[in-house]
Amino acid sequence: MVPRQLQPGRAFALAFTLIAVGASDAAAGTIDYSAPEEVYELRARDPQQPITPPERIFFPEWQATHRPSLYGWIDCGIGGNTLGTPFNGPVGPQDRNWQGMMNQLYLIGERTLDTADGGWDWGARVDLLYGTDGFTTTARGLDAYPYDQVDNAGVPRWGSGRYYSLVMPQLFAEIGRGDLSVLIGHFYTPLGYDVVPAVGNFFYSHSYAFFFGTPNTHTGVLGTWEPQDGVRLSSGVTNGWDNFSDGMPPVTNRGYPGAKSNLAYLGSFTFASEDGRDLLAIAVTSGNEYTPVVDPTVAPGQVLVGNRSMITAYWVNEVADRLTYVVEGSSAWQFNADTGFENQGQPPGLAQWYGICQYLYRGITDTLSAGTRFEWFRDNNGSRIVYPARNAATNSTPYVDGLAGNFWEVTLGLNWMPSANWIVRPEVRYDWYSPDAYGSGALPFGPITTRPDGLVSGNAYGQWVLGCDAIRQF
Repeated sequence: MVPRQLQPGRAFALAFTLIAVGASDAAAGTIDYSAPEEVYELRARDPQQPITPPERIFFPEWQATHRPSLYGWIDCGIGGNTLGTPFNGPVGPQDRNWQGMMNQLYLIGERTLDTADGGWDWGARVDLLYGTDGFTTTARGLDAYPYDQVDNAGVPRWGSGRYYSLVMPQLFAEIGRGDLSVLIGHFYTPLGYDVVPAVGNFFYSHSYAFFFGTPNTHTGVLGTWEPQDGVRLSSGVTNGWDNFSDGMPPVTNRGYPGAKSNLAYLGSFTFASEDGRDLLAIAVTSGNEYTPVVDPTVAPGQVLVGNRSMITAYWVNEVADRLTYVVEGSSAWQFNADTGFENQGQPPGLAQWYGICQYLYRGITDTLSAGTRFEWFRDNNGSRIVYPARNAATNSTPYVDGLAGNFWEVTLGLNWMPSANWIVRPEVRYDWYSPDAYGSGALPFGPITTRPDGLVSGNAYGQWVLGCDAIRQF
């Protein structure tokens, strides 16, 4: 059942048709995937939109002749829903209704790794992010409290209030020679398509898969091999999802294999075609993670450990000159999640979440592109999506959880680059939710109330959200 305000099939077709109008026949490939860093951190942009390197304000002449560099951006925006509620449902990170937000004040200091001559070299990088996006990319034991200190995962440690916090999403060193390199430290995940840095995404808002389905960072060791142009393989070990130094707490199911360890595998494969038309990227992780029990009043502070695994893949295809299609798929599961919502034939305690997200980018001019995103995301056991996510992440109330069902969203947006240092991203988005059990469970949109039966819930199946932000690079 879909709300009558919008018929998603027609909206989806219309959105893709409007953006595709005027596309020419397939032309020579123009997607440049020669630099792995471009694929890794700027992957969710229109790959055919011409990008002029921005002017740097920190010692520009010195940076032009030296490899260490210092740069960043500031991202400010506003968004609001048509229901008039304080939060924009599970939409993020512009989650506050018609409240101006400094989403990201981002600073990067780095020395890039350069092994083009086949010799040894080293690199290092540190990222700092301050703003309302801070809560979305915390790591336990670094910029978030360890679990045993707050009885919650991911509560910001360096906050300057409920809405603003400082985080350090990357802190690593790397060494390499020729086509081999090893990275050690704290770094962004290769899983998924969307990224944390605002300059790396076409849309202001994020997909459900990014915001609720995947980790943002890992801490560990990652080796990379680039045997030829367009091919990149990475493999390594980490201590799990969004974790810097938080060890495995005492768990209820101590007999589970590896119950005292959160050691996880992380690997990825990226392949770009020789003509530059296509890119395929696959990433996987697997290791033990812990989750709180469903009812803390029955077992306060107790957690269960189980294997959590995830695989993501996305394909970028240049359909025609200035017309690019992207499809992303993701699937994850965790054992002993103690979700409280089980489907027929499913092992007890298993949590699953998966989805498909499609993008279409259409270049209009050298400074203007249009894009659309259509996503289906399933929270099979109500274990991932919460509303509002900011309250749940900062240990505040109220928030709605246990949203077992299907989430859908259609987003239309523009990217306007009036100069090399500016990006403006207006968008309109519609979300709707089809629960597994109509009339009995919680809803993720509208005013949050406590029902007579004690269930905390919204009152709407869907909503419209309008938003716009501006990014100034420096």
